[in-house]
Amino acid sequence: MRKDLRLILGLSLLAILSICGPGCANKQPAPQKVAAFWPQYPDPPRVQYLMSIARSSDVEPSKSKLDELVLGKETEQVLPLAKPYGIKMWNGKIYACDIRNQQITIFDLRNKRTLIMGKDGANALERPTDIAISPDGVKYVTDMNKGQVMVFDSQDRPAGIFTVPQMKPVAVAIFQNELFVCDFARQCVLVLDRTTGSYRRAIGKAGTGDGEFIRPLGIDVDSQGFVYVIDVMKCQLQKFDRAGKLVTKFGTTSANAGGFVRPKQIAVDREGQIYVTDAAFQNVQIFDQFGRPLTFFGSTGGHPGAMYLPAGICVHEGDLDLFQQYIHPAFQAQRLILVTNQFGDNKIAIYAFGQLAPGKTIADISASKGIVPAGLDNTTGIPKPTPTTLPADNAPDEFPVRSTTPTAAATNAGGASAPAVNPAARK
Repeated sequence: MRKDLRLILGLSLLAILSICGPGCANKQPAPQKVAAFWPQYPDPPRVQYLMSIARSSDVEPSKSKLDELVLGKETEQVLPLAKPYGIKMWNGKIYACDIRNQQITIFDLRNKRTLIMGKDGANALERPTDIAISPDGVKYVTDMNKGQVMVFDSQDRPAGIFTVPQMKPVAVAIFQNELFVCDFARQCVLVLDRTTGSYRRAIGKAGTGDGEFIRPLGIDVDSQGFVYVIDVMKCQLQKFDRAGKLVTKFGTTSANAGGFVRPKQIAVDREGQIYVTDAAFQNVQIFDQFGRPLTFFGSTGGHPGAMYLPAGICVHEGDLDLFQQYIHPAFQAQRLILVTNQFGDNKIAIYAFGQLAPGKTIADISASKGIVPAGLDNTTGIPKPTPTTLPADNAPDEFPVRSTTPTAAATNAGGASAPAVNPAARK
């Protein structure tokens, strides 16, 4: 009996060794990857590219050879991101609006699994463009095709529908008990009660002047309640107080730093820095509260952290531990920045904003020299992004052609006038 047991154990050990190979017992650590930083060396780094997610297999652990030997080999189901747009992170999970797959794809990084939200039932999504998540975990998703804001609870279950007649919501943000929705149809920002969905007021109206919009596409609210809106047609960012009074504005159609060509979405961090994605520049510009460009990150190419038609962006405080293995030891990360790309392998590109770690110098990260083409203007030292040609198959079907004429819906509604709201919209 003992001989049989020893024989079985011996055969099992041989099988394990044959799987692991001769280096199984003395496996060397993988060499550290060269990091990519912005601005370019030798300037002090402020943004580091960490990693990307393009499919479920990027976050889910693959089955080991030993598992396959014991349990048998199975076909792994891989869920790819098709065309991501709006994005948010909450409680260790990344929520990505996938326009082409008509769903919210959830990457649960702590539990290493992938989930789907809004695929079936009455709350099935058709064209999810943006998502906002309240501190209590309630999610609000704009659906352009349905003309609705879909509500999901903290457990990602359907919780209601907000409807406003003729609304075409494209972006959403939250502050306290209010929901701020960019409405393409009325060319303004609707302010709704985030509990009931009832209409409260509007910010801005259709037009080309100050405090007016042609196509408000991206929105965020800072910690003090100021509302920031980017207009893809005007190539301008406007800042309002909660009552709708214009505080400041900046931006113009320009290929130089500080200008925009095809701005998509925006985010504001807790220090008041403003991040704007631009699909023509293929990057993200960072501004201060006065509209002065501070730096940018990303660019077209095959280098780490390159972008290909960036769209959505969010700034996330916390969960840095999930990416600690990617953070350069000479870099002190302060917050995460997530950017969606509609083409390429970096569908969700994850960066860290920060600075040199205490006691470290630029020489400690000089390995990144030459990796990222920063395109600096040698006369000013200010990043000067260069617009790139959009691919022929990227027809902007989510936007109308460039026009300064108010839409019929905006004209009928009078821009900022109160629309009719279904009082029983939340089901």
